[in-house]
Amino acid sequence: MDKTLYPFNYSQDIITLQTKYALFKRVINIVFSVAVDDGFDEALMHRAIDAMIARNDCLRLTEVKEGKASRLYFASERKIGTIPSHNFDTSSKFDAFLRRFRKTPTDLRKGKTLEAVFGRNPEGKQFVLFKVSHMVADTYGIGVLVTDLMKVYEALKDGQPLPPEPGRFEEVMAKDAEFRTNEAAVEKDRAFFDDYFKVRHPERPIYCGIHGNGSDRWLKNKRKGAISLPYLFIKCDTEGYRFVIPAAVTQQVGAWCAAHGITMNTFFFYTCGIATSLLNDRAKHQLPLELLNCRGSLAERKAAGTKVQSMGVCVTVDYEKTFLESVTALSDEQKELYRHTRLTYLEIEDLTHKFYDFSMLGQVTSYCFSFIPMAMPKGITLQVHSNGKGALTGYIAMMHNVETDEIETVYDIQTKMITPQQLVDFQNTWVHVVEQVIARPEVPMKELF
Repeated sequence: MDKTLYPFNYSQDIITLQTKYALFKRVINIVFSVAVDDGFDEALMHRAIDAMIARNDCLRLTEVKEGKASRLYFASERKIGTIPSHNFDTSSKFDAFLRRFRKTPTDLRKGKTLEAVFGRNPEGKQFVLFKVSHMVADTYGIGVLVTDLMKVYEALKDGQPLPPEPGRFEEVMAKDAEFRTNEAAVEKDRAFFDDYFKVRHPERPIYCGIHGNGSDRWLKNKRKGAISLPYLFIKCDTEGYRFVIPAAVTQQVGAWCAAHGITMNTFFFYTCGIATSLLNDRAKHQLPLELLNCRGSLAERKAAGTKVQSMGVCVTVDYEKTFLESVTALSDEQKELYRHTRLTYLEIEDLTHKFYDFSMLGQVTSYCFSFIPMAMPKGITLQVHSNGKGALTGYIAMMHNVETDEIETVYDIQTKMITPQQLVDFQNTWVHVVEQVIARPEVPMKELF
């Protein structure tokens, strides 16, 4: 039977671009662990992982060459193979293992999308460490996979029928491929972004790192009059850090957003922009890179896989204005951005180069931001680990547990640009901004900060 071949979707284009043009060796994995409070039977979990692969077709993607282009197809079956087991009696041993584990890339051309390791941490808790290709899953997709895995494991343990399967990623890929062939709609999106950069945001933005003015490397760049920070020439090892925003704060933000018609994504995105502005001489204009989750239908949200679109979102922090009017204006623009997602990252990058005379590939983007609602099964802890290499000076992922209302803020930061203390300072500034704007959203921001 002939295989159906699909072109890369937007997410896969971006990942390939980063790998192809970066001067450093970027490993396109996402490394994450799933800890189980009550422990698990390794043989049974092995069966559950094979079932997860059979039930989630994104884990069976394979890359092939079609002429000069690369294409993807879905293999009919695949298994995980041998899963080693390790006892990490110290944190340093686990960290050392993690550094080795994440170095080796997954290889779609060989049909290798997923690796797994069983482990036990120094506290004796069992976990599964996974390495999955970013070409087949993003953080939202990982949430779908982990939820399915644990439901399957519980069914196998209890001798019950397996739960209904998640959605098929192949249907999402087919829809995305069709979406990109609508040339008239592509032209409308191009006209929108032409207006977005040229008319709505004509002022040239500045890089505003979450390190503020504390980075010697950035200060040296600023003294030269440069607004961009070319990451291609930085040895960009990264480290991961985690902060937890308690449920009480999340619920307060959620209530405020519901009352004012603002999504929590936009709220945290804009307050993050205010925090970076405060730490960078109150700069007004910046260009963060936001990962828009393009799952617009219920079918897309039920499927694992990778489906996001990078957008260079212009943020203006005008301290003469109130937070309410500023975040409402950004919210209105965000809604339009979601409706115009056909342009590739390179096409949007061409527009910023045309209007601002710099390239987003030259790292003028201040940070990369994503807000991911997900629900984990009870007794399960999902942790995303640093990839060890990164194309951005700072990546911020907010994972909102919709069951507990806690938000885990995960950072992946370049060690040559940002120190742990600078990150703590930024996180404290961000939380301070959140507290202030909720308390007094209708006064000019110059009175708050």
